[in-house]
Amino acid sequence: MQHAILRKFLAVLFGVVLAATGLWASPAAEQEPAAAMEKEMVMDPSTGEMVTAPQYGGTITFALLADPASPDSFLSDHAALMIVGPVLEKLAWGDWATPRDQWDFQNHLVPTNTRGALAESWSLPDPLTYVINLRQGVRWHDKAPMNGRELTAEDIVYNYHRFTGTGSGFTEPSMNAIQWKGVQIESITATDDSTVVFTLKEPSLGALLPILDGHGYWTYPPEVIKEHGNAHDWRNLVGTGPMMLTDLTQGSSITWDKNPDYWGYDEKYPENRLPYVDRLRALVMPEVATQLAALRTGQVDYVGQIGNTPIKSLDQVDSLQKTNPELVITPYSTVALNAVGLNVQMKPFDDIRVRKAMQMAINLEEANNALYGGLGDTTPQGAANRFIAAIATPFEEWPEEVKNGFTYDPEGAEALLDEAGYPRGANGIRFETVMSQLPDRDLTYMQLVASYWGKVGIDVEIIVEERSNWIAKRSERDFEMLNSEMAVNWRAQDMTGRFKSTANYNTSNVNDPAYDALHDDLIAATTIDEQNRIAGELDQYAIARFWQIWPVMAPLFHVSQPWLIGYNGEYLVGNGQNVTVFTRLWIDQELKEAMGR
Repeated sequence: MQHAILRKFLAVLFGVVLAATGLWASPAAEQEPAAAMEKEMVMDPSTGEMVTAPQYGGTITFALLADPASPDSFLSDHAALMIVGPVLEKLAWGDWATPRDQWDFQNHLVPTNTRGALAESWSLPDPLTYVINLRQGVRWHDKAPMNGRELTAEDIVYNYHRFTGTGSGFTEPSMNAIQWKGVQIESITATDDSTVVFTLKEPSLGALLPILDGHGYWTYPPEVIKEHGNAHDWRNLVGTGPMMLTDLTQGSSITWDKNPDYWGYDEKYPENRLPYVDRLRALVMPEVATQLAALRTGQVDYVGQIGNTPIKSLDQVDSLQKTNPELVITPYSTVALNAVGLNVQMKPFDDIRVRKAMQMAINLEEANNALYGGLGDTTPQGAANRFIAAIATPFEEWPEEVKNGFTYDPEGAEALLDEAGYPRGANGIRFETVMSQLPDRDLTYMQLVASYWGKVGIDVEIIVEERSNWIAKRSERDFEMLNSEMAVNWRAQDMTGRFKSTANYNTSNVNDPAYDALHDDLIAATTIDEQNRIAGELDQYAIARFWQIWPVMAPLFHVSQPWLIGYNGEYLVGNGQNVTVFTRLWIDQELKEAMGR
């Protein structure tokens, strides 16, 4: 996202003064009481900006869209992370001290900024062996049945056996062991109290990530699982993390209190033991109106992606700025949710000229300005997010004939459609087609896109499908056009399921032997560099064939109170480690009191 353009737009739209951090600031922020202005300030090493010095105490309260039914992420929906994030831990997470211009913690981790959590270090002595050296001095919460005992390698082994279904009496993998598919495990063993060894049956470059920071994995207390069979009851949850779960009222709130014996220190300020706050509190607020009211009254300190409550409407943002100019609002973009997959196995989409023409017929800049105030991201990307430099090729470096296909050119689009054998009929229509749209996607945007296609003679009917119907059509390849996603992949191994002929999530029904062969090369790669290179080739191969239509990547917004310090728009520390962000933030109590909160 081009921050300079964002700042200019926002200053004009809302009449606000932008702070040097790039976040929206308010005129009120420049008129703080003198006492507040004299407070100790420190530099945030990740941004280079001066902030109020870290201080301990207080409560961070945030809006949560919905609480999950169970805190056991091995047996329930991945949303369990909202409960367990500050309580349980993984072997690794992101290095919070990473400069934000290198990584902004607004998407999944990449290996270059991974830092040990429960793991102190790791090594790969050979292609089949991963050795994990655990951090010393990590203790479970002082709560029965763990009673503050030290974490051991056997605890880790037990959890991975349970998660992957490979030992300790477990034979079936967790429903969330997604990233372990294709990884063949020979054994997971503890060679001593602080060393865990993962041995594979065959080499897999994709194994390191799920070992360190896998989707859905958390380190649960073995004694609890052995006694109760699962961790469904929140009262039994014990962890090693910075917070302890002390209350959960379904549909109402979740409360975590500080772990006074936590092992961790702030990566930015290594002399400071975490966490800073005494309490975290999530208030379940499924309605946007309730979330906005809570922000206006200071009932919550944060509304945004961490609690799955991002603000999506510019009108709502505008309203907040008018009523509460002190609020800090951070725009961000993650995934292009309004892409369109074209079924390339049926006419007319089997012709690349038709697919390219449909991309050229869309005025992305006009759509961005009309619907998103220019805050969306229109830079074309493929399946790999462009910020992953090791994989994605920057748009400006794409071949000219490919770049031209992403340039608004309705006359050129019409010429391509004529050339492909689809002239306008007597009614001006070249062909009719149907697009299946997910109900939680931006229908207004898709209707605008359909109007662009109508101008070049393509008549599109949009059918909003229930998700189950949409999934069935995707799986059975029974669709013409399908609402899709782009720029969602952040690692080479994530590229393995996008357009493979046998892949379930093939939203363009691609069956390309050359692509499949390149995909097989990716799976067989023996080095990370080779894996990244092939993933980049896969991405460019798909982009050049226009299997999907690139949309505007719509903006979303985090909103926080001015007294929430240390926050720069981040919404995770690691894979699924969202709420953990709050354990690295602090409350400026003087400012909060001065503002009457």
